[in-house]
Amino acid sequence: MVGRSMAGDAGRSGEARNFGPEILSVERLWVDMPGETVRDISFKVRSGEIFGIGGLAGQGKLGIPNGVMGLYPAGGTVRLHDKVIPLNSPGDSLKAGMAFVSEDRRGVGLLLDESLDWNIAFTAMQVHGQYLRPVLGGLFRQRDEKGMEELCKEYIQMLDIKCTSYRQKAKELSGGNQQKICLAKAFAMKPDLLFVSEPTRGIDVGAKKLVLDTLHRYNREYGTTIVMVSSELEELRSICDRVAIIDEGRIAGILPPTADLTEFGILMAGIVEPEKETVNA
Repeated sequence: MVGRSMAGDAGRSGEARNFGPEILSVERLWVDMPGETVRDISFKVRSGEIFGIGGLAGQGKLGIPNGVMGLYPAGGTVRLHDKVIPLNSPGDSLKAGMAFVSEDRRGVGLLLDESLDWNIAFTAMQVHGQYLRPVLGGLFRQRDEKGMEELCKEYIQMLDIKCTSYRQKAKELSGGNQQKICLAKAFAMKPDLLFVSEPTRGIDVGAKKLVLDTLHRYNREYGTTIVMVSSELEELRSICDRVAIIDEGRIAGILPPTADLTEFGILMAGIVEPEKETVNA
């Protein structure tokens, strides 16, 4: 029905994985985000890992990346490469080497009335000064239109983005292709750590597999560490190395993706011994 084979998982094959040193440390994070409860979140992620965050709606999973990336008021301690990252400052988070694909792609992730090349290059341009060329001996800088075009065409091919050209407006694409543009925008930053929130929300089943395959491939080929938040437990289990379950604003437990579904269900229901929560957090 979707025009291609859907057999197999998005990526996990049970292979043994060797990770680098700890890259991200989150300690006692709280976030003031409407509809989300983030009270006391602590976890660590190692370099090269895909770390999943799941849980029922409103329990706090969406608040974690939004708080770390400075989109909502937050407190606690976040370290990247053992360097403390200032909270409540999106610019500092981006400059430190983090990127974020928001669950709200139309409201936060995209410049809907702008072209695809402008969408993909925009954050890298704003944060790192890329895709700008000096004019009049460096007196001022202009957009590098050719560089932006080449960047966009590269990701159109890599992510199989269905569009008429790199000049097409983002609002004219389907939901799945808009999500791929959001991913391309984040990939263009060449981040050390990528937060991805609800990457397959509102897109068709065929596009979902392509998005998950892309995240898996990008992690394997470039070694980018990914923290993925999703309401779909099976998506998390398909590509993540570990999955944390959030309940009432805290981490109820962290399980391997191969754990029985019953174990995940128990954590989501809030049935967890206090000492287990402390160990897994």
